[in-house]
Amino acid sequence: MTEVSYTLTELPDNVKKFLVSGQLTMKDKKNVKAIIEALLFALAYPQSAETDRIAEKRLESVTRFLKSASKRQKIIWENTGMPFTNMKVQFTHDFLQWLQNHDGCKVILETLASDMPELNSLLYTTLTSAERTETSAGLDNDALFQTLGVKQDKQLIFLLNEFNRLNHVPLVKDFLFDSLALQCTLKPDDKKFSLAYNRFQYSPVFYHRDLLKKFDYEKLISAKMPLPLKLDAMAKSKLIDTIKKSMALTNRETDTVTYMDGNSLRYVELERGIAVAVYGMTPERQLPFESYMGYTLFKNGYPCAYGGSWVFGRRALFGINIFDWFRGGESGYVFCQLLRVYRQWFGIDYFEVEPYQYGQDNPDGIKSGAFWFYYRYGFRPIDSTLRMLAAKEAEKIRLNKNYRTPEKILEKFTESNIAWAIKPVSQIRLENLTKKISLYIQRKFHGNRLKAEEESVTVFAKLINKKIKNVTPSLVESALWCGVYEITKPEGVNLLYQMSKAKPVDPYRYQQLLLRFLNAE
Repeated sequence: MTEVSYTLTELPDNVKKFLVSGQLTMKDKKNVKAIIEALLFALAYPQSAETDRIAEKRLESVTRFLKSASKRQKIIWENTGMPFTNMKVQFTHDFLQWLQNHDGCKVILETLASDMPELNSLLYTTLTSAERTETSAGLDNDALFQTLGVKQDKQLIFLLNEFNRLNHVPLVKDFLFDSLALQCTLKPDDKKFSLAYNRFQYSPVFYHRDLLKKFDYEKLISAKMPLPLKLDAMAKSKLIDTIKKSMALTNRETDTVTYMDGNSLRYVELERGIAVAVYGMTPERQLPFESYMGYTLFKNGYPCAYGGSWVFGRRALFGINIFDWFRGGESGYVFCQLLRVYRQWFGIDYFEVEPYQYGQDNPDGIKSGAFWFYYRYGFRPIDSTLRMLAAKEAEKIRLNKNYRTPEKILEKFTESNIAWAIKPVSQIRLENLTKKISLYIQRKFHGNRLKAEEESVTVFAKLINKKIKNVTPSLVESALWCGVYEITKPEGVNLLYQMSKAKPVDPYRYQQLLLRFLNAE
């Protein structure tokens, strides 16, 4: 096996021995997780075709062991995402629905009916009118299920189907379904439903002679981007499946993955085995005015980072999460490739990061000194006092390589967001826009929001000289924006109208129109 891959992770001696020899004694079963994570790193950063082949072979060996392990043994590896091991999860309705329909695993409901909140009031909103009277008979949950003919092993499917009736009011559905707090177990029946085999390998493997730690990040972020690949239906389906499984297998969930709009999915291959998938959300899940665009970053086919960006004009709030087993590789290069994608696809000149990413309520962020990771790539505290403090600390580090910033100072840095301004940005901030809309509704419509929306749409329709048959949330947003700023010039009004049509179906087009509108204003 390669030396580079394993000197980057602290591994027990018997793990290193297995990676070299392939002899799997498994005396210390806790090391199985470390072995697989080391193999994942090796497969993401292979030095040659031979090391890649050996890593695949070792992975098959561990997989056979896990498949043959007893149920009692497998309890040790629950919630690790390893082959043939269970996951204890609590997900949203939509994500559980997707998992329920997935061939790679079974979803078992663990929450007993008696432990659920009273179902009478919840099911009153979903049951057919003929059955609704059953919810007023004073039955407890077990008796209600029995009356409705729902057997215990069918309760999850029943509940998912019932809440599907509320898809037209998604936020109400979320509120009611989340109140159930259903605990479920994912039981994989295929090795592919595991982190070890969750891979979207579209192009040949990139082999590493070294790990790229030093590079001109500004030059990289400005380097010309290749065009997104045109994936056929099968490849696109596989990509979406890989992205969703990467969340389920780490017991995580993000809105952009759960509510992904497949039509918004873009996939681009970059240098050194890196590829990035970017995606928005279905219309009913979109945020007002801004575009919440999620991503999954792949390294030689393996999902190694995920997150998203809240894009509004030339400003974007950005977040990154690198899976633990891929840290220590080319994390800085990976991060800058992501910034490159968002900068060039969305025209971003100002990236901002919230304190959680570098330590607020995040002890690992403080311990790892994550603040300096962002500082290295141009990010500085927005607060001027903290910016000066950071400059002094950076100078101490430059003069003394053994110096470490005290944790109290790292915690101090979390009192402010950090940002990187590639170019000066003077556009309106989103929070100022929404605040002005609230004041507008309060002053002109005495707080009657329904009246404000209806009258704003009526005025907007006259300005664009069109009969509006379908009043969408994005149209209401444009109408309110138009009213608040008293926009009457045809160019501005037309851009707002075009934005309202583009936002639900094409976030990239929406962003282009938004940039034009903001520049014109």
